[in-house]
Amino acid sequence: MQPLLASDPTRVGDYRLLARLGRGAMGGVYLGRSRGGRVVAVKVIRPDLAEDPEFRERFRREALAARSVGGFWTAAVVDADPDAERPWLATEYVPGPTLHQAVVDHGPLPEPAVRSLAAGLAEALTAIHRVNLVHRDLKPANVLLGPDGPRVIDFGISRAMTGNALTATGMFLGTPGFFSPEQTQGGEVGPPSDVFSLGAVLVFAATGHGPFGDASTAALLYRVVHTEPDLSRVPDGLRPLLAACLAKNPAARPTPSVLLDQLGEASPQGNAWLPPAISDVIAQHATQMQQTANAPLPDTPPPQPVAAQPKPATRVHTQNAPAAPPVAQPATPAPPVLLRDRIVPAQPRQTAQQQARVRRDNPGPVFRTAGRMRAVLSAVVCGLIIFGANWLFRSYDVSEVSRDHIALFRLGILLLALSMVWSIGLALLPNLRLKINSDGLLISRMGLDREIPWSQVQRVGVVGSGKRASLAVWLADGSAPNSRVWHRARPYHGGACIFPIGATGGWLTRRQETRRVRTALAQYAPGRYDARLL
Repeated sequence: MQPLLASDPTRVGDYRLLARLGRGAMGGVYLGRSRGGRVVAVKVIRPDLAEDPEFRERFRREALAARSVGGFWTAAVVDADPDAERPWLATEYVPGPTLHQAVVDHGPLPEPAVRSLAAGLAEALTAIHRVNLVHRDLKPANVLLGPDGPRVIDFGISRAMTGNALTATGMFLGTPGFFSPEQTQGGEVGPPSDVFSLGAVLVFAATGHGPFGDASTAALLYRVVHTEPDLSRVPDGLRPLLAACLAKNPAARPTPSVLLDQLGEASPQGNAWLPPAISDVIAQHATQMQQTANAPLPDTPPPQPVAAQPKPATRVHTQNAPAAPPVAQPATPAPPVLLRDRIVPAQPRQTAQQQARVRRDNPGPVFRTAGRMRAVLSAVVCGLIIFGANWLFRSYDVSEVSRDHIALFRLGILLLALSMVWSIGLALLPNLRLKINSDGLLISRMGLDREIPWSQVQRVGVVGSGKRASLAVWLADGSAPNSRVWHRARPYHGGACIFPIGATGGWLTRRQETRRVRTALAQYAPGRYDARLL
């Protein structure tokens, strides 16, 4: 939970926005309060998406569909306005972390907690499917861990099973590694697809890793369709249940109702269904929410104590009557403190896993610098020029050439030789490698690693364009990453550019890699990624 920025709206519909909860691909999410005092989470769509008529139609469909979903384990939609200048959606606020963040910070859940999670999510899918909807994007980041159980959120890409798809041909809806084989192949997507995603989410909760490992998007798509999930680290008591959910054939998967029968009475009971470390985080979320919601609003200053006023003396119309004593004027109340100045930004909890190295085996895309072939070609060209110049020099009668010209010739040969040596060095130097995953940023070269966990990052984004496009970070303590012998960090407006995206290839490759970096940051660093950086 962070204070509002100057560019953030302060009011949406009948809701006053109090703080920033995060930012995703569709827009910002804020903590809001209704006029009656109800605290909600408000999703406000980005201005560029609001100008797209097709997106507005999809959002209208989302709002109508989400309001029809009930049940205990879904975040209820309480209000929406698809026709506003910036469409918005208000849902029940759940004080707690996402499943993704809880597992990253505190490790896999114990088997009893996974069973309780499975029961809650299965009951949520039952409520979703009851109104002829398919979630289509069930993943750890779309599961909130509340004090009394999980909540399924974000129906942003679900659609009515009886309706027509409103997406472009060939567009994937979902997250690789968590969506079903039929969704990967562009086939008919129904309730069994959500069951497959549920199985993948539970594997992540039980092991800390997805069922198809860590690979590029293309490799994950292939594994989802053609390879069996890795359940070797799943507890024995859960393995048959999750294997059934992850069956390739949709007809072979159990329904959510059958899952509930197999799980038995495993629904979350009270506030002790999670490990104590995660329960403490939930309590902190709830406390911070209460402090923010109860802070005085900018236009409602706190009540000031009223001092007893002395009774004014009766006015006597005589020249000899003493003048009445002056009435003491009450002190002018101090100007109210703006709410955004009262919110203390949430400090990330330092855990043993966050203090350790950024895990290499965590799923996430990998980016590499290129240009080694260009360096080889440059070295060859320089060598040919040196060879040809020397051959011409020996063919001519140098006795007729002045010493100054000979000195200039040798200087040119020396510069070409230095350029050739430099190009050879670049060709032999290993590529710089960047990995973005749920732990943070991992930069490596020649066996040397540099980890920047998300707990140390205040803001991250892509700056520059073309060959100057780079990944820039701003650390939470106000410092900037320093350069190392093997890794250059270029200062940039209080932060540092730590990876040259412009050096990953030619014009088309640079555009593709820039898009991949932005997508990865939106997925793995939603609260820190700033899409407005240029």
